[in-house]
Amino acid sequence: MEKVGTVVKTFQDRAVVQCSYRCDATCTFCPVAGIFMSKGEPLELEALNPAGARVGEVVRIEMDSASSLAAYGLAYGIPVVGLITGAVIGALLSRRMPRLETLFVAGMGILGAAAGLFFAVRKGRNFKATLVITEIFVAGGGGAVQKGRCDKT
Repeated sequence: MEKVGTVVKTFQDRAVVQCSYRCDATCTFCPVAGIFMSKGEPLELEALNPAGARVGEVVRIEMDSASSLAAYGLAYGIPVVGLITGAVIGALLSRRMPRLETLFVAGMGILGAAAGLFFAVRKGRNFKATLVITEIFVAGGGGAVQKGRCDKT
C-alpha cells in the first residue's frame, strides 16, 4: 500500500500528509481500506518522517512492514486457521458417524472459515496501520524527480 501526497504539517518525527487520491472499490476487502475509502474530502494521514520531509514537499508514504504483515495475517491468516480448525473438529465429530465424514469435515470447515472471517472483519475495524514517508519528490522538467529515499521501513 502506498500513496503520494503533500506534507501540510510537521512535528517531531512525524508529518501530516494530504493525499490527492484514495482507494477505489477494488480495495474493499483490505483491512486498511477503511482508512482510504473515498468520502469526498481530502485525506490527511499522519506518518513517520524518517526522510525529513518539510511542509509543501510531495512525498510517497507506505505502510511499514510490520503493519503490512499484520494486515495480511488478519485478512487471510485468521480465516484459513478457522477453516483448518473447523475441518479438524468435523473430522473428530465424524468418528461416531463414518458415513457422514465428508459432510462433517466440509460443513465444519465452512463454518470455521466463516467464523474466522467474521473475527477478522471485527478486528480489522480497529486495525491501526503505521505509515512511513519513504520518498520525497521535487517538481521539475517532465514530472516528479526523486529527491531522497528512506529505506528504514
